[in-house]
Amino acid sequence: MKTDKDPRHLKRIRLFKALYSRQFPNTKAGRLNNQETLEFKLITEHLESINQLIDRYSTKFGVSKMSKLDLSILQLGVYELTVSKKEPVKVVIDECIELAKEFGGTRSPNLINGILGKLIENKNEDQN
Repeated sequence: MKTDKDPRHLKRIRLFKALYSRQFPNTKAGRLNNQETLEFKLITEHLESINQLIDRYSTKFGVSKMSKLDLSILQLGVYELTVSKKEPVKVVIDECIELAKEFGGTRSPNLINGILGKLIENKNEDQN
């Protein structure tokens, strides 16, 4: 069972915060270790395609009108599901929902779950 001190969970929090702070000019992200810095760079290199996927599976509004917190969580989740593919799908989605509960608004967990769920559903259909 995951705890608040799980190193993978703490890493995701730091990456999420770095992605969030990136959206505000003249704001520095928190400290990232060398591995996290590399992963952050990979995420930012893929942001255009990540944001396109978020736009595709968002039903109400796109990236430009989405909460910056929700967008940052989704960017991390989509990166993990489509680029890094290190963790099982259910783990990534669960972790992103937990981040949404901890940092987002009351509707954030449902939004995150819906978009990531559609992404995986369509990805699975494409493979069949």
